[in-house]
Amino acid sequence: MKLLLHTCCAPCSIACVQSLRAEGVEPTAYWFNPNIHPVTEYRARRDTLIAYAQQIGLPLLLTDVYGLRPFVSAVADAIENRCPTCYAARMRETARFAAQNGFTHFTSTLFISPYQQHETLRAAAEEAAEAFGVAFLYRDFRPLFRQGQEQARELGLYMQKYCGCVFSEEERYEKRYRAKKSGARGASPAVTAARNELCQQDEAVLQAQLLAEESRRAQFATLRDAGARFEAALTKHQAAAPANTPAQP
Repeated sequence: MKLLLHTCCAPCSIACVQSLRAEGVEPTAYWFNPNIHPVTEYRARRDTLIAYAQQIGLPLLLTDVYGLRPFVSAVADAIENRCPTCYAARMRETARFAAQNGFTHFTSTLFISPYQQHETLRAAAEEAAEAFGVAFLYRDFRPLFRQGQEQARELGLYMQKYCGCVFSEEERYEKRYRAKKSGARGASPAVTAARNELCQQDEAVLQAQLLAEESRRAQFATLRDAGARFEAALTKHQAAAPANTPAQP
């Protein structure tokens, strides 16, 4: 197995890398996080990851894109439902990069976070794997979250205070969002219930499977469209950038 590990930040990578290495898998970390804003936050997370990767001998590849304008453009019509676009953009680019660079599998450190919409993220990775012909390695790293965070603090790594985008930063610090129902984040989509439903009758089982696959395909289409919106916005932004403007933040 040649695994590309999409990496959102150094703290989240700690336990993920340790767990994979314990399995005998040596991952290559991959940085593509155009959702992280502002630019100072983007640089802090990126540079901390670079330093930590060097410290533990972790190969690291970067697609160094600061995507404030394309990200905001892609989610402007549905800011409250922005997370699927964020997941689709990152998982699709990771799968594309993996396929183009000889990796057999990909996964993400995002699967360690209890604050992410886990099943939507998983669906985004599965859609990306199907779209680009590379295998998605699913691992639920969430039981290792606190362990990794404690180690990050012990190492003195930069610890971010919010998910990444400007809207999550607003929710982190704006009082009117603090009362937001905790159940709203990470709510499982209908496809999860359909997948897990147990039926006594063979006919009912088959029907449930058909409905689950239909829901799964509909979710894939939604995620594919969300990813495509970001990709189109990024392409437009890059084309409009002055020739003398540095591509890297």
